[in-house]
Amino acid sequence: MKRKIRYDRIIMLILGLAAVIFLVYSLTNFGLSFFKRSEVNDINPTDNPVATEEIKEFSIDLIDYTVYKPEEVDFNFIVARLRFKDIESINYSLGSLYTDEKTVKITDYEKYANTLESKEIYLGARNINYQIKSDKNSEIFSIFIPVSDKTKKSLTLYDAVGKNEIIFDLTKNIGDISDLQYHTGDDSAISTEDYSITITNAYIENSFYQNGNEYNYPSTVKIYTFVLDINSLSNKELILEDAIFIANDSSEEVHALDASITSMKINNLISKKVKEGDRGALFFEMYKPEGSSISYNGTLKLKFSNSENYLSIKTELK
Repeated sequence: MKRKIRYDRIIMLILGLAAVIFLVYSLTNFGLSFFKRSEVNDINPTDNPVATEEIKEFSIDLIDYTVYKPEEVDFNFIVARLRFKDIESINYSLGSLYTDEKTVKITDYEKYANTLESKEIYLGARNINYQIKSDKNSEIFSIFIPVSDKTKKSLTLYDAVGKNEIIFDLTKNIGDISDLQYHTGDDSAISTEDYSITITNAYIENSFYQNGNEYNYPSTVKIYTFVLDINSLSNKELILEDAIFIANDSSEEVHALDASITSMKINNLISKKVKEGDRGALFFEMYKPEGSSISYNGTLKLKFSNSENYLSIKTELK
């Protein structure tokens, strides 16, 4: 009888111990589940975390490049797409890039660009970056690299910060220089019963005058210049009263500079009477911080005195 009682007690003890273990296990799981739900509920549903690559040191690598060999000037050039990586954000001085041509400075891009534009070759189509800056830790930039020796077969690009080296084979990836010349597209000309208009050129102008005095503007502004050939087809007196430029990558309407402002190179067409064989330009102040790409593609809207409506012409750099 005593054995039976002892045996019953052992069974009860085992069952009680199992119940305690089960209770502890259940409470633990419940607590973890509640904690996880709390974490999920604490996340802002509008948050959109983006995984970024962990970068341990600064580096530059080549994505692709194009070599241009224009006959019109005494230098060749490369447009290279380079990927810059840094530990956090990117803030790199273009002056830290140099080539094996010791007399060439990549920071002299404006001098080279002006020379090319004088031969109607425009870098705007390639969206060159003149400042290497980004909030991201990895970004691709298009860099203009001049080559002074037109007989060179290869060029080495050096980086003074990360000690990177990139070798360009100048016999490969030859670009068509006509891609950087302004060709009037089918939509870049328009005719009415009173006049015909054709956009013949586009470039950045730097020197302006207002009522005989030098016209100053912020360094964050580039003045786009569109050259137009206008022919009067009737005896009506026509005056170009206003013009608006809308870039393809923007909805902003930028009005042309008024008649008081002109350049040394070409006359301002605003407020001018149009007669047969007139050539002039329209000037637009475009907000372009250092490093912004330049592109002339968009829509030009013209308002003549004989109409309440604006005419639209595409500005195409093909």
